[in-house]
Amino acid sequence: MPYVRVGGIDLYYEAHGTGPRVVVLAHGALGSVGFAATSGLNAATLAARGLRVIAYDARGHGRSSFFTTAGDYDQQMLAGELLGLLDALDLRRVSVCGTSMGATSALLLAHAHPDRVDRLVLRSPAPFGDDMIPVRRALRGLAFMYRVLGVSATARLVALRPGEGERTRTHALLRGQRRAAIVPALLGFPAEALDTACLPAIVAPTLVFTQPGDALHPLRSGEVLNRLMPAAALCVAPSTLLWRDRPEDLADLIAAFIEGRDGVVEPSATTWSCAFTAGRRTAGVTAS
Repeated sequence: MPYVRVGGIDLYYEAHGTGPRVVVLAHGALGSVGFAATSGLNAATLAARGLRVIAYDARGHGRSSFFTTAGDYDQQMLAGELLGLLDALDLRRVSVCGTSMGATSALLLAHAHPDRVDRLVLRSPAPFGDDMIPVRRALRGLAFMYRVLGVSATARLVALRPGEGERTRTHALLRGQRRAAIVPALLGFPAEALDTACLPAIVAPTLVFTQPGDALHPLRSGEVLNRLMPAAALCVAPSTLLWRDRPEDLADLIAAFIEGRDGVVEPSATTWSCAFTAGRRTAGVTAS
């Protein structure tokens, strides 16, 4: 299994495809390379569209090694880790597809090192401002459960809450964590919300995916990015399950955007579509 040494730890990564354009996949909190496909984003599926795809496990997640203090998981540390990965793999300029926590890393990288980022795809971006308060409480509560009850009991108890269709997925996600790694990660990342003052300076063409009804990733986050970033387009799905249920269509849309092809994706009749014009703020999703 491939690893690179970055910032004093070993990061696990996978490489797919050989296309001329490189996209790095940065997952969200609790996620990993191995679990990404369950949220609709599969590295191999993207690579089949002609992209070279690098997917990695952030510190404390998946197969990567970890630190045991929350300060080692703050947003700047995670963004620095992403930069270190690019350097270790000799990737000079890439597109980044980041989900939640990974979207924040992508934004910070694009702000601090605009020469390294071609395009951004941001899925379910993390909250800004006071919207981070309930998320911080929820993740601290989960960290407390992991610390006191352990991994198995936490996964079993939390998985009782979602609807029937989500219980198996939730249990697998939570059961796949390592207590010593995930507790500081859950405390460190949400400690501060990203300062929106940096957003107007990020000029990379950006496609933002968000949806209503997601308490941890409010629709307002996407609206903030669309309003403040000069080259952002916003795709609002009608439900939180759309991207997961239509992975092939999501891959089509992401690949078209990364390759710079303005257009409309209409995967099957009127099931759903997402139109975007890169850098000109026109985007929308419809579903029947």
